[in-house]
Amino acid sequence: MGGALGVLGGEADVRDEAAGGGAEAPRAGAGALGDNAGAGAGAVLHAIWAEITANAPKGASARSGRVWVGFTVACRTFQMSAREVYRKTRKIPDLFWNAYVCRPVAAVLVDAVKGTRITPNQITLSAVFVALASVALLIAWPGRVGLIAAAVVFELSYVLDCADGMLARWRGIASPAGHLLDFLMDELKAFCILAAVSVRLFLEHGDTRFLLLGLFGLVALASGIALTTFIRRPEIAGPKPAPPAQGAPAAPPPSIAQRAIGVVESCAKFLIHYPSYILVVALFGRIELYFLPYVAVNALYAARAFAGVAWRFGRS
Repeated sequence: MGGALGVLGGEADVRDEAAGGGAEAPRAGAGALGDNAGAGAGAVLHAIWAEITANAPKGASARSGRVWVGFTVACRTFQMSAREVYRKTRKIPDLFWNAYVCRPVAAVLVDAVKGTRITPNQITLSAVFVALASVALLIAWPGRVGLIAAAVVFELSYVLDCADGMLARWRGIASPAGHLLDFLMDELKAFCILAAVSVRLFLEHGDTRFLLLGLFGLVALASGIALTTFIRRPEIAGPKPAPPAQGAPAAPPPSIAQRAIGVVESCAKFLIHYPSYILVVALFGRIELYFLPYVAVNALYAARAFAGVAWRFGRS
């Protein structure tokens, strides 16, 4: 999720939760331990059982020891199962926040629901309602504690946003329609959280400029999304370029200017991909450190996209 820059740039890969994105697809009917199922799983559990028995609390009765061992074995088995889900549904490459924070938590959730009738689209829609709960907390709960609580709830929404695509990849049912639904819900959440932060800053400081900046940011965000959608339409973008022929000369390395532009764009994408730092700024009680850069980057992207469209079509 995020702003318009992420739509056009690398964040589209992050958002491609329900479309696969080149992730390894598990074979049909794969068990929780994948290729180690069957006898391999039995050997693993036997080893865990022996390890836990050796480390059981001293003085425990036979019954309590069995309960302790059984509970720990169940936890270890669940951990291995979630680890397998993570391995088979992760994305390469991925953002650091996704790979090491959100997706491990999402893998536990996916492992818990993968055998149920819950669908990836239902998880996508549920993430919106969790985000709306965060919006309500932002507006209704003043103070630093309320801000942190709202940020934590919003992070849970993003965990669900990761889980929908992971579940789709685990079941092998990723689809373009699921990707588009995920994209649409992401943008709705971006609108809501930006508006809520604008209102919160106004309530805290009594400064109408925060409301005006919020309106400006919403216009910039919506304009960037509309411009990107226009640019990506098949009638405008044209056919995709064919892959280079085998034996064709390799592309020249990027110039220093291209590398510098790439660094700037990477920093901008980081600012757009706000779940990776909105909790940090909330912990410091400085939500404006999300708000102001987010508005600025979306405005710059919208201006650049409009300039490209104007240059292309203004000469004809």
